[in-house]
Amino acid sequence: MQFTPVSFERKDFRTILWLGLVAMLAAIGVYAYLGIFSRYFADDYCEAVRVNRESPFEAVSERYLAGSTRSANRYSNLFFVGISEMLARNSIPITIPAMVVLWVIGLSWCAHEIRRFLRIDWFLPIDFFWGLTLGFFSLLLAPNLFQSVYWRSAMMTHFAPLVFGAFLSAYTVRQLRNLQTEAPSLLAHVIVFLGSFLVAGFSEPPVATMVTTLPLLIGAIWFWGKAPVRQKRLALLAWAFAGALLGFLILVFSPASINVVETRHRDALAVLGLSFYYSYLFIIDSLKTSPVPFVIIVLLPFSFIWLYKQAAATPLSRNQIYLLLLGSVVIPVFMWLLIAASFAPSVYGQNYNFPVERTRFLARTIVITALMVEGIIFGYLLHAWRFKYNPFFGQWAVLLSFAVLAIVYPLRAAWKVYQSDVPIYRSHAEQWDMRDVQIREAIAAGAKDVTVQQLDSFGGAPEYKGNATHWVNRCAARYYGLNSIIAP
Repeated sequence: MQFTPVSFERKDFRTILWLGLVAMLAAIGVYAYLGIFSRYFADDYCEAVRVNRESPFEAVSERYLAGSTRSANRYSNLFFVGISEMLARNSIPITIPAMVVLWVIGLSWCAHEIRRFLRIDWFLPIDFFWGLTLGFFSLLLAPNLFQSVYWRSAMMTHFAPLVFGAFLSAYTVRQLRNLQTEAPSLLAHVIVFLGSFLVAGFSEPPVATMVTTLPLLIGAIWFWGKAPVRQKRLALLAWAFAGALLGFLILVFSPASINVVETRHRDALAVLGLSFYYSYLFIIDSLKTSPVPFVIIVLLPFSFIWLYKQAAATPLSRNQIYLLLLGSVVIPVFMWLLIAASFAPSVYGQNYNFPVERTRFLARTIVITALMVEGIIFGYLLHAWRFKYNPFFGQWAVLLSFAVLAIVYPLRAAWKVYQSDVPIYRSHAEQWDMRDVQIREAIAAGAKDVTVQQLDSFGGAPEYKGNATHWVNRCAARYYGLNSIIAP
Protein backbone atom coordinates (compact mmCIF):
# COMPACT_ATOMS: atom_id res chain seq x y z
CA MET A 1 0.00 0.00 0.00
CA GLN A 2 1.43 3.37 -1.00
CA PHE A 3 2.12 5.80 1.81
CA THR A 4 0.28 9.16 1.49
CA PRO A 5 1.48 11.87 3.90
CA VAL A 6 -1.15 13.82 5.78
CA SER A 7 -1.31 17.50 4.82
CA PHE A 8 -3.72 20.40 5.00
CA GLU A 9 -4.67 19.75 1.40
CA ARG A 10 -6.33 16.52 2.40
CA LYS A 11 -10.03 16.90 2.91
CA ASP A 12 -10.24 14.53 5.89
CA PHE A 13 -7.63 16.48 7.87
CA ARG A 14 -9.25 19.83 7.12
CA THR A 15 -12.66 18.44 8.08
CA ILE A 16 -11.39 17.26 11.46
CA LEU A 17 -9.74 20.63 12.08
CA TRP A 18 -12.98 22.47 11.29
CA LEU A 19 -14.97 20.12 13.54
CA GLY A 20 -12.42 20.66 16.30
CA LEU A 21 -12.80 24.41 15.90
CA VAL A 22 -16.58 24.12 16.17
CA ALA A 23 -16.27 21.86 19.24
CA MET A 24 -13.98 24.33 21.00
CA LEU A 25 -16.34 27.19 20.08
CA ALA A 26 -19.25 25.26 21.57
CA ALA A 27 -17.32 24.60 24.78
CA ILE A 28 -16.34 28.26 25.14
CA GLY A 29 -19.95 29.18 24.37
CA VAL A 30 -21.13 27.20 27.40
CA TYR A 31 -18.67 29.02 29.66
CA ALA A 32 -19.79 32.37 28.23
CA TYR A 33 -23.45 31.37 28.68
CA LEU A 34 -22.74 30.58 32.33
CA GLY A 35 -21.76 34.21 32.77
CA ILE A 36 -25.26 35.55 32.09
CA PHE A 37 -26.28 34.16 35.50
CA SER A 38 -23.67 36.22 37.37
CA ARG A 39 -25.01 38.84 39.78
CA TYR A 40 -23.71 41.29 42.37
CA PHE A 41 -21.70 39.67 45.18
CA ALA A 42 -20.14 41.32 48.24
CA ASP A 43 -17.41 43.68 46.92
CA ASP A 44 -19.43 44.31 43.75
CA TYR A 45 -21.85 46.46 45.75
CA CYS A 46 -19.05 48.50 47.31
CA GLU A 47 -17.32 49.10 43.99
CA ALA A 48 -20.58 49.94 42.21
CA VAL A 49 -21.38 52.58 44.85
CA ARG A 50 -17.92 54.09 44.50
CA VAL A 51 -17.90 54.36 40.68
CA ASN A 52 -21.54 55.47 40.44
CA ARG A 53 -20.96 58.25 42.94
CA GLU A 54 -18.26 59.80 40.77
CA SER A 55 -16.50 59.21 37.47
CA PRO A 56 -14.25 56.13 37.08
CA PHE A 57 -11.16 58.38 37.06
CA GLU A 58 -12.25 60.16 40.25
CA ALA A 59 -13.16 56.85 41.92
CA VAL A 60 -9.73 55.38 41.17
CA SER A 61 -7.92 58.52 42.33
CA GLU A 62 -9.93 58.86 45.55
CA ARG A 63 -9.47 55.20 46.53
CA TYR A 64 -5.77 55.21 45.64
CA LEU A 65 -4.96 58.35 47.62
CA ALA A 66 -7.01 57.23 50.62
CA GLY A 67 -5.12 53.93 50.75
CA SER A 68 -7.34 52.48 53.46
CA THR A 69 -7.29 48.91 52.11
CA ARG A 70 -4.55 46.72 50.67
CA SER A 71 -6.30 46.60 47.27
CA ALA A 72 -6.45 50.41 47.05
CA ASN A 73 -3.11 50.45 45.23
CA ARG A 74 -4.70 48.88 42.12
CA TYR A 75 -5.97 51.37 39.57
CA SER A 76 -7.12 49.51 36.43
CA ASN A 77 -9.64 47.11 37.97
CA LEU A 78 -11.85 49.80 39.54
CA PHE A 79 -11.65 51.88 36.35
CA PHE A 80 -13.07 49.01 34.28
CA VAL A 81 -15.70 48.35 36.93
CA GLY A 82 -16.81 51.91 36.25
CA ILE A 83 -16.99 51.22 32.53
CA SER A 84 -18.96 48.05 33.23
CA GLU A 85 -21.42 49.98 35.42
CA MET A 86 -22.29 52.16 32.43
CA LEU A 87 -24.34 49.18 31.22
CA ALA A 88 -26.75 49.86 34.13
CA ARG A 89 -28.55 47.06 35.98
CA ASN A 90 -27.51 44.33 33.54
CA SER A 91 -23.88 45.31 33.64
CA ILE A 92 -22.59 42.09 35.22
CA PRO A 93 -24.61 39.59 33.09
CA ILE A 94 -23.25 41.41 30.03
CA THR A 95 -19.69 42.05 31.20
CA ILE A 96 -18.83 38.49 32.26
CA PRO A 97 -19.76 36.70 28.98
CA ALA A 98 -18.13 39.53 27.02
CA MET A 99 -14.86 39.04 28.90
CA VAL A 100 -14.90 35.29 28.19
CA VAL A 101 -15.43 35.97 24.49
CA LEU A 102 -12.75 38.68 24.44
CA TRP A 103 -10.37 36.27 26.19
CA VAL A 104 -10.46 33.70 23.38
CA ILE A 105 -10.41 36.39 20.67
CA GLY A 106 -7.26 37.86 22.20
CA LEU A 107 -5.65 34.42 22.52
CA SER A 108 -6.51 33.57 18.91
CA TRP A 109 -5.08 36.84 17.66
CA CYS A 110 -1.97 36.21 19.74
CA ALA A 111 -1.58 32.71 18.25
CA HIS A 112 -1.99 34.21 14.77
CA GLU A 113 0.69 36.86 15.32
CA ILE A 114 3.16 34.42 16.88
CA ARG A 115 2.65 32.02 13.98
CA ARG A 116 3.32 34.78 11.45
CA PHE A 117 6.32 36.01 13.43
CA LEU A 118 7.78 32.47 13.29
CA ARG A 119 6.85 32.21 9.59
CA ILE A 120 4.79 29.05 9.99
CA ASP A 121 2.53 28.41 7.02
CA TRP A 122 -0.98 27.16 7.70
CA PHE A 123 -4.48 28.48 7.22
CA LEU A 124 -6.11 31.05 9.51
CA PRO A 125 -8.74 28.86 11.29
CA ILE A 126 -5.92 26.90 12.93
CA ASP A 127 -4.88 30.04 14.81
CA PHE A 128 -8.41 30.30 16.20
CA PHE A 129 -8.32 26.63 17.11
CA TRP A 130 -5.21 27.09 19.26
CA GLY A 131 -6.53 30.25 20.88
CA LEU A 132 -9.79 28.50 21.72
CA THR A 133 -7.92 25.44 22.99
CA LEU A 134 -5.82 27.47 25.42
CA GLY A 135 -8.90 29.39 26.57
CA PHE A 136 -10.96 26.22 26.98
CA PHE A 137 -8.40 24.36 29.10
CA SER A 138 -7.71 27.47 31.20
CA LEU A 139 -11.40 27.69 32.07
CA LEU A 140 -11.78 23.93 32.48
CA LEU A 141 -8.85 23.68 34.91
CA ALA A 142 -9.30 27.00 36.73
CA PRO A 143 -8.52 26.51 40.46
CA ASN A 144 -11.70 28.42 41.35
CA LEU A 145 -13.69 29.23 38.22
CA PHE A 146 -16.41 31.22 39.97
CA GLN A 147 -14.09 33.54 41.86
CA SER A 148 -11.71 33.91 38.92
CA VAL A 149 -14.29 34.65 36.21
CA TYR A 150 -17.91 34.90 37.40
CA TRP A 151 -17.51 37.22 40.38
CA ARG A 152 -16.91 40.63 38.82
CA SER A 153 -14.83 42.09 41.62
CA ALA A 154 -12.36 39.18 41.54
CA MET A 155 -12.60 38.86 37.77
CA MET A 156 -11.49 42.46 37.25
CA THR A 157 -8.47 41.70 39.43
CA HIS A 158 -7.36 38.27 38.22
CA PHE A 159 -9.00 37.47 34.86
CA ALA A 160 -9.26 40.87 33.17
CA PRO A 161 -5.46 41.42 33.09
CA LEU A 162 -5.10 38.17 31.17
CA VAL A 163 -7.82 39.23 28.73
CA PHE A 164 -6.26 42.61 28.00
CA GLY A 165 -2.78 41.12 28.26
CA ALA A 166 -3.60 38.74 25.40
CA PHE A 167 -4.49 41.69 23.16
CA LEU A 168 -1.39 43.58 24.28
CA SER A 169 0.81 40.54 23.55
CA ALA A 170 -0.72 40.09 20.10
CA TYR A 171 -0.25 43.76 19.24
CA THR A 172 3.34 43.75 20.50
CA VAL A 173 4.26 40.63 18.50
CA ARG A 174 2.65 42.20 15.43
CA GLN A 175 4.77 45.32 15.83
CA LEU A 176 7.91 43.24 16.39
CA ARG A 177 7.19 41.44 13.12
CA ASN A 178 6.45 44.66 11.23
CA LEU A 179 9.78 46.13 12.33
CA GLN A 180 11.42 43.64 9.97
CA THR A 181 10.28 45.76 7.02
CA GLU A 182 8.95 49.02 8.50
CA ALA A 183 10.40 51.97 10.35
CA PRO A 184 9.64 52.28 14.09
CA SER A 185 6.37 54.04 14.87
CA LEU A 186 6.15 56.41 17.84
CA LEU A 187 2.42 55.69 18.11
CA ALA A 188 3.07 51.94 18.36
CA HIS A 189 5.64 52.51 21.11
CA VAL A 190 3.20 54.71 23.04
CA ILE A 191 0.40 52.13 22.69
CA VAL A 192 2.68 49.37 23.97
CA PHE A 193 3.77 51.57 26.90
CA LEU A 194 0.21 52.54 27.85
CA GLY A 195 -1.06 48.99 27.35
CA SER A 196 1.61 47.60 29.66
CA PHE A 197 0.86 50.30 32.22
CA LEU A 198 -2.87 49.50 32.05
CA VAL A 199 -2.42 45.73 32.45
CA ALA A 200 0.02 46.30 35.32
CA GLY A 201 -2.64 48.20 37.29
CA PHE A 202 -5.12 45.34 37.68
CA SER A 203 -3.24 43.48 40.41
CA GLU A 204 0.19 42.48 41.63
CA PRO A 205 0.58 38.93 40.16
CA PRO A 206 0.27 40.00 36.49
CA VAL A 207 2.67 42.93 36.83
CA ALA A 208 5.20 40.79 38.71
CA THR A 209 5.00 38.29 35.85
CA MET A 210 5.40 41.07 33.27
CA VAL A 211 8.50 42.60 34.87
CA THR A 212 10.00 39.11 34.93
CA THR A 213 9.03 38.08 31.39
CA LEU A 214 9.97 41.24 29.49
CA PRO A 215 13.64 41.27 30.55
CA LEU A 216 13.87 37.63 29.45
CA LEU A 217 12.44 38.57 26.05
CA ILE A 218 14.81 41.53 25.80
CA GLY A 219 17.73 39.21 26.57
CA ALA A 220 16.57 36.70 23.93
CA ILE A 221 16.30 39.44 21.28
CA TRP A 222 19.70 40.80 22.27
CA PHE A 223 21.32 37.37 22.02
CA TRP A 224 19.62 35.94 18.92
CA GLY A 225 18.51 39.07 17.07
CA LYS A 226 20.34 40.52 14.10
CA ALA A 227 21.07 44.15 13.32
CA PRO A 228 19.46 46.48 12.40
CA VAL A 229 16.08 45.01 13.33
CA ARG A 230 17.42 43.93 16.72
CA GLN A 231 17.80 47.52 17.93
CA LYS A 232 14.28 48.42 16.81
CA ARG A 233 12.77 45.40 18.58
CA LEU A 234 14.75 46.07 21.73
CA ALA A 235 13.43 49.64 21.77
CA LEU A 236 9.82 48.45 21.48
CA LEU A 237 10.23 45.92 24.29
CA ALA A 238 11.96 48.56 26.39
CA TRP A 239 8.85 50.75 26.11
CA ALA A 240 6.70 47.78 27.17
CA PHE A 241 8.98 47.13 30.13
CA ALA A 242 8.93 50.81 31.10
CA GLY A 243 5.12 50.79 31.20
CA ALA A 244 5.03 47.63 33.30
CA LEU A 245 7.76 48.89 35.63
CA LEU A 246 5.98 52.22 36.15
CA GLY A 247 2.78 50.36 37.03
CA PHE A 248 4.72 48.11 39.40
CA LEU A 249 6.25 51.11 41.19
CA ILE A 250 2.84 52.79 41.51
CA LEU A 251 1.49 49.65 43.19
CA VAL A 252 4.49 49.19 45.47
CA PHE A 253 4.84 52.81 46.64
CA SER A 254 1.13 53.57 46.97
CA PRO A 255 -0.43 54.98 50.16
CA ALA A 256 -2.05 51.57 50.67
CA SER A 257 1.36 49.87 50.79
CA ILE A 258 2.43 52.33 53.47
CA ASN A 259 -0.78 52.37 55.52
CA VAL A 260 -1.69 48.68 55.65
CA VAL A 261 0.31 47.26 58.53
CA GLU A 262 -0.07 43.55 57.82
CA THR A 263 2.08 43.73 54.68
CA ARG A 264 5.10 45.32 56.37
CA HIS A 265 8.39 43.81 57.50
CA ARG A 266 8.57 40.79 55.24
CA ASP A 267 11.82 38.89 54.76
CA ALA A 268 12.58 39.25 51.03
CA LEU A 269 14.61 36.04 50.89
CA ALA A 270 11.86 34.09 52.64
CA VAL A 271 9.26 35.47 50.22
CA LEU A 272 11.45 34.56 47.24
CA GLY A 273 12.24 31.07 48.50
CA LEU A 274 8.62 30.29 49.36
CA SER A 275 7.45 31.61 45.98
CA PHE A 276 9.68 29.12 44.15
CA TYR A 277 8.72 26.34 46.55
CA TYR A 278 5.00 27.04 46.16
CA SER A 279 5.48 27.22 42.39
CA TYR A 280 7.00 23.74 42.43
CA LEU A 281 4.18 22.41 44.63
CA PHE A 282 1.57 23.98 42.36
CA ILE A 283 3.02 22.39 39.22
CA ILE A 284 3.25 18.95 40.83
CA ASP A 285 -0.24 19.23 42.32
CA SER A 286 -1.68 20.32 38.97
CA LEU A 287 -0.27 17.27 37.21
CA LYS A 288 -1.32 14.90 39.99
CA THR A 289 -4.89 16.12 40.47
CA SER A 290 -5.80 16.45 36.77
CA PRO A 291 -3.52 14.03 34.88
CA VAL A 292 -5.88 13.28 31.97
CA PRO A 293 -6.50 16.90 30.87
CA PHE A 294 -2.80 17.73 31.10
CA VAL A 295 -1.86 14.67 29.03
CA ILE A 296 -4.39 15.81 26.43
CA ILE A 297 -2.91 19.32 26.53
CA VAL A 298 0.42 17.83 25.41
CA LEU A 299 -0.99 15.28 22.96
CA LEU A 300 -3.20 17.72 21.04
CA PRO A 301 -0.40 19.97 19.72
CA PHE A 302 1.99 17.01 19.44
CA SER A 303 -0.33 14.99 17.20
CA PHE A 304 -1.27 18.06 15.19
CA ILE A 305 2.34 19.08 14.48
CA TRP A 306 3.35 15.48 13.78
CA LEU A 307 0.57 15.12 11.21
CA TYR A 308 1.31 18.55 9.77
CA LYS A 309 5.00 17.76 9.27
CA GLN A 310 4.36 14.39 7.58
CA ALA A 311 4.00 16.24 4.29
CA ALA A 312 7.25 18.15 4.80
CA ALA A 313 9.99 16.98 2.50
CA THR A 314 12.79 18.99 4.17
CA PRO A 315 14.14 17.51 7.42
CA LEU A 316 15.10 19.67 10.34
CA SER A 317 18.64 21.01 10.35
CA ARG A 318 21.02 20.14 13.16
CA ASN A 319 20.80 23.71 14.53
CA GLN A 320 16.99 23.53 14.54
CA ILE A 321 17.11 20.24 16.43
CA TYR A 322 19.50 21.70 19.01
CA LEU A 323 17.27 24.75 19.48
CA LEU A 324 14.19 22.56 19.94
CA LEU A 325 15.99 20.33 22.46
CA LEU A 326 17.15 23.43 24.32
CA GLY A 327 13.61 24.79 24.29
CA SER A 328 12.21 21.54 25.70
CA VAL A 329 14.54 21.95 28.69
CA VAL A 330 14.27 25.72 29.13
CA ILE A 331 10.47 25.99 28.96
CA PRO A 332 9.81 24.05 32.21
CA VAL A 333 12.38 26.26 33.95
CA PHE A 334 10.71 29.41 32.63
CA MET A 335 7.32 28.02 33.66
CA TRP A 336 8.60 27.51 37.20
CA LEU A 337 10.13 31.01 37.23
CA LEU A 338 7.05 32.82 35.92
CA ILE A 339 4.70 31.03 38.30
CA ALA A 340 7.00 31.94 41.18
CA ALA A 341 6.89 35.55 40.01
CA SER A 342 3.08 35.49 39.94
CA PHE A 343 2.99 33.92 43.43
CA ALA A 344 5.48 36.31 45.07
CA PRO A 345 3.05 39.22 45.65
CA SER A 346 0.54 36.89 47.31
CA VAL A 347 3.21 35.28 49.48
CA TYR A 348 4.29 38.77 50.53
CA GLY A 349 0.79 40.12 51.15
CA GLN A 350 -0.72 37.01 52.76
CA ASN A 351 1.79 36.42 55.52
CA TYR A 352 3.88 33.80 53.67
CA ASN A 353 0.84 31.63 52.98
CA PHE A 354 0.12 29.70 49.78
CA PRO A 355 -1.74 31.93 47.29
CA VAL A 356 -5.54 31.65 47.42
CA GLU A 357 -7.33 29.90 44.57
CA ARG A 358 -8.47 32.89 42.55
CA THR A 359 -4.90 34.22 42.34
CA ARG A 360 -3.74 30.96 40.75
CA PHE A 361 -5.63 31.38 37.48
CA LEU A 362 -2.62 33.04 35.86
CA ALA A 363 -0.34 30.28 37.11
CA ARG A 364 -2.62 27.59 35.72
CA THR A 365 -2.67 29.34 32.33
CA ILE A 366 1.13 29.45 32.36
CA VAL A 367 1.27 25.69 33.00
CA ILE A 368 -1.16 24.99 30.16
CA THR A 369 0.72 27.26 27.74
CA ALA A 370 4.07 25.66 28.61
CA LEU A 371 2.73 22.14 28.11
CA MET A 372 1.16 23.05 24.78
CA VAL A 373 4.50 24.45 23.60
CA GLU A 374 6.24 21.27 24.80
CA GLY A 375 3.77 19.26 22.73
CA ILE A 376 4.60 21.38 19.67
CA ILE A 377 8.34 20.86 20.22
CA PHE A 378 7.91 17.08 20.55
CA GLY A 379 5.85 17.08 17.37
CA TYR A 380 8.65 18.80 15.46
CA LEU A 381 11.37 16.60 16.96
CA LEU A 382 9.50 13.38 16.13
CA HIS A 383 8.14 14.46 12.74
CA ALA A 384 10.53 12.04 10.96
CA TRP A 385 9.22 9.08 12.94
CA ARG A 386 7.25 6.63 10.83
CA PHE A 387 5.16 3.62 11.74
CA LYS A 388 7.44 0.76 10.73
CA TYR A 389 4.98 -1.87 9.57
CA ASN A 390 2.03 0.12 8.26
CA PRO A 391 2.56 3.88 7.97
CA PHE A 392 -0.81 4.45 6.29
CA PHE A 393 -2.90 3.01 9.10
CA GLY A 394 -0.49 4.45 11.65
CA GLN A 395 -1.20 7.95 10.44
CA TRP A 396 -4.89 7.28 10.45
CA ALA A 397 -4.63 6.12 14.06
CA VAL A 398 -2.98 9.42 15.01
CA LEU A 399 -5.51 11.37 12.95
CA LEU A 400 -8.45 9.67 14.66
CA SER A 401 -6.84 10.16 18.08
CA PHE A 402 -6.47 13.86 17.29
CA ALA A 403 -10.15 13.93 16.28
CA VAL A 404 -11.22 12.41 19.60
CA LEU A 405 -9.08 14.82 21.62
CA ALA A 406 -10.07 17.90 19.63
CA ILE A 407 -13.77 17.17 19.14
CA VAL A 408 -15.15 14.63 21.62
CA TYR A 409 -13.29 15.77 24.74
CA PRO A 410 -14.29 19.48 24.68
CA LEU A 411 -17.89 18.62 23.79
CA ARG A 412 -18.06 16.11 26.64
CA ALA A 413 -16.61 18.67 29.08
CA ALA A 414 -19.00 21.36 27.85
CA TRP A 415 -21.99 19.05 28.23
CA LYS A 416 -20.92 18.23 31.78
CA VAL A 417 -20.70 21.95 32.64
CA TYR A 418 -24.09 22.55 31.04
CA GLN A 419 -25.69 19.73 33.03
CA SER A 420 -24.04 20.35 36.41
CA ASP A 421 -23.16 24.05 36.67
CA VAL A 422 -25.79 25.84 34.60
CA PRO A 423 -28.76 24.68 36.76
CA ILE A 424 -26.94 25.80 39.93
CA TYR A 425 -26.02 29.20 38.52
CA ARG A 426 -29.49 29.69 37.04
CA SER A 427 -31.21 28.80 40.33
CA HIS A 428 -29.08 31.27 42.29
CA ALA A 429 -29.68 34.00 39.69
CA GLU A 430 -33.45 33.46 39.93
CA GLN A 431 -33.34 33.71 43.74
CA TRP A 432 -31.17 36.82 43.54
CA ASP A 433 -33.55 38.43 41.01
CA MET A 434 -36.56 37.72 43.24
CA ARG A 435 -34.83 39.33 46.19
CA ASP A 436 -33.80 42.30 44.05
CA VAL A 437 -37.44 42.79 43.00
CA GLN A 438 -38.51 42.59 46.64
CA ILE A 439 -36.00 45.28 47.64
CA ARG A 440 -36.97 47.60 44.80
CA GLU A 441 -40.67 47.19 45.56
CA ALA A 442 -40.00 48.07 49.20
CA ILE A 443 -38.07 51.16 48.07
CA ALA A 444 -40.95 52.17 45.80
CA ALA A 445 -43.28 51.87 48.80
CA GLY A 446 -41.08 54.31 50.75
CA ALA A 447 -39.10 51.88 52.93
CA LYS A 448 -35.67 52.91 54.17
CA ASP A 449 -34.87 49.79 56.21
CA VAL A 450 -35.45 46.44 54.51
CA THR A 451 -35.41 42.86 55.76
CA VAL A 452 -34.83 40.21 53.08
CA GLN A 453 -34.21 36.50 52.82
CA GLN A 454 -30.61 35.39 53.19
CA LEU A 455 -29.38 33.35 50.23
CA ASP A 456 -26.84 30.57 50.50
CA SER A 457 -23.27 31.79 50.09
CA PHE A 458 -22.32 31.21 46.46
CA GLY A 459 -18.80 30.23 45.48
CA GLY A 460 -17.32 31.53 48.71
CA ALA A 461 -18.62 35.09 48.20
CA PRO A 462 -19.92 36.67 51.45
CA GLU A 463 -23.71 37.09 51.71
CA TYR A 464 -25.98 39.50 53.58
CA LYS A 465 -25.94 38.96 57.35
CA GLY A 466 -28.41 39.52 60.14
CA ASN A 467 -26.25 42.42 61.32
CA ALA A 468 -26.98 45.68 59.48
CA THR A 469 -23.47 46.96 60.23
CA HIS A 470 -21.77 44.07 58.43
CA TRP A 471 -19.73 45.45 55.52
CA VAL A 472 -21.69 43.57 52.84
CA ASN A 473 -24.98 44.83 54.29
CA ARG A 474 -23.70 48.40 54.44
CA CYS A 475 -22.44 48.35 50.84
CA ALA A 476 -25.69 46.77 49.59
CA ALA A 477 -27.75 49.36 51.48
CA ARG A 478 -25.78 52.20 49.89
CA TYR A 479 -26.13 50.54 46.48
CA TYR A 480 -29.94 50.50 46.81
CA GLY A 481 -30.11 53.90 48.53
CA LEU A 482 -31.37 52.48 51.85
CA ASN A 483 -30.47 53.13 55.46
CA SER A 484 -30.06 49.42 56.18
CA ILE A 485 -30.56 45.89 54.88
CA ILE A 486 -30.62 42.79 57.05
CA ALA A 487 -31.08 39.13 56.20
CA PRO A 488 -31.74 37.19 59.43
